[in-house]
Amino acid sequence: MVHKVSPVGDPASAPLKRYSLRSSLYILVAACVLPAALVFAYLAHSNYQLEKAKIYGETVLLAQKVSAEIDLELSSIEAALRVLSTAESLRKGDLRSFHRIASDALQSQTVYNYVLLDKGERQLINTLRPFGVPLPAKGNPTELREVFRTGHTALSNLFVGPVTKSHLLAMAVPVFRDEEVIYALSIGLLPRRLDEILGRHPLKDGWLIAVLDRTGTIVARSRDAKRFVGEQAVPELVAAIRDAERGSLETMTRDGIPVATSFVRSPTWGWSVVIGAPKANLEGSLYRLLTGILLAALTLFAIGAWIAGILTNRVIASVKQLNDAALALGNGQPVNLPDIQLDEAEAVGRAMLQAARLMDEVKHRAYHDALTGLANRAFFYELLHHQIAAAEREGAILAILAIDLDNFKLVNDEAGHPAGDILLKIVSERITDTIRASDVAARMGGDEFSILLWNADFDDASETASRLRDALSQPYPGIATNVSASIGIAIYPLAGRTLEALLENADRALYKAKHAGKNGCAHYIEPGQ
Repeated sequence: MVHKVSPVGDPASAPLKRYSLRSSLYILVAACVLPAALVFAYLAHSNYQLEKAKIYGETVLLAQKVSAEIDLELSSIEAALRVLSTAESLRKGDLRSFHRIASDALQSQTVYNYVLLDKGERQLINTLRPFGVPLPAKGNPTELREVFRTGHTALSNLFVGPVTKSHLLAMAVPVFRDEEVIYALSIGLLPRRLDEILGRHPLKDGWLIAVLDRTGTIVARSRDAKRFVGEQAVPELVAAIRDAERGSLETMTRDGIPVATSFVRSPTWGWSVVIGAPKANLEGSLYRLLTGILLAALTLFAIGAWIAGILTNRVIASVKQLNDAALALGNGQPVNLPDIQLDEAEAVGRAMLQAARLMDEVKHRAYHDALTGLANRAFFYELLHHQIAAAEREGAILAILAIDLDNFKLVNDEAGHPAGDILLKIVSERITDTIRASDVAARMGGDEFSILLWNADFDDASETASRLRDALSQPYPGIATNVSASIGIAIYPLAGRTLEALLENADRALYKAKHAGKNGCAHYIEPGQ
């Protein structure tokens, strides 16, 4: 017999044999020794992976939900702070009167104190101290300097207050005078406010929620908060948060517990919500399952081949279906799960469906105003940007209506903020009932609204603005104040070809309507100009 020897390293000399899982299991079953054990071991591993994926899915989902609540809380505080920054006494420099106004405002809000800083970062007012008492000249968080540099809201990392000597968070907004930032008005927020938000979410046994600032410092914690607030999270977690907006990893807690961790970083504030689930629970379940599998394999040795074939088909089918569903969820497509034969896989499927529903809910909250249900400022800007691009490609026109309610502040002052909220809801309903289905209305903040009219020329925009003015000037149930609306109109491309130009010119037209006596409409560019 002659044997041919192929050269070493020649790929053709050793063709790689491939075996399917099914054929491999049948070969093992034929040996009549280990088939049942291997099949059940495979099932145990699959179940472990499914449970692990389920835990990561639940922790990511919970982190997103808590992050959205914290973002909403901070946005509400920012809105209240911006309203207070427009106080007449502050604009005129009457700091004693403003100290009294700020102190009164503390009684109806969740913040700890108000602080007014000048450009030298000196405290001019601190509601924790009587007006005129000397205040610290330093110790304020450096992040608040951004208010004077950029004119935008700034949120500090965790710091120790120079007056309270305890951990605080600070948010500051600019105070303008003649388009110049003259002060930074900030609030102090105690970390326990975030602890209260964390406390609203029931946790499974051993789970942990924490909130980290931009430096990775622990701001709030669902367990042992007093012990760990102010300390850095573990380095692996800090590095992961620095490199990605969301993710999952295996790490240790500060008290030495191995956990499967997921995190979500807020794109607005840069803070992160971290959820940790103990690995011991997951691994303990795996060990118990493996023990049961070994006993079952010994007991069911005689019928191992039959069990192997049936269960293999079920596992492969379930994993494939879940994989398809996971890919659909990751691509933002609808998740449709067929009937799944494994209970564990079905539980993961239900979690995926729940994740899809909650992701839709989070997206809706991210793009809609919580009070009125209209689109919010961020969504309106994004939509307007796309519509301007479409109009430029197609040679189309569009119009922007900027709406401001006349005498709305009197409603809040005389009837209270709850009445003002009810009025804003009625306004949103009237706007929705007045405009076309193809038009988009948004609440830009406070009593300011904007409307995007697609394929609307000068006459169309004027007619819609007139109907809106009439609808919004009708009496409001339970409101004695005469509320009306001033509307500014900007037409693309006459009033600008960019988002910024259109919005700015719509506001200019709005101010024109205001100065003309309110309860009226004005174009940025009139016909013939």
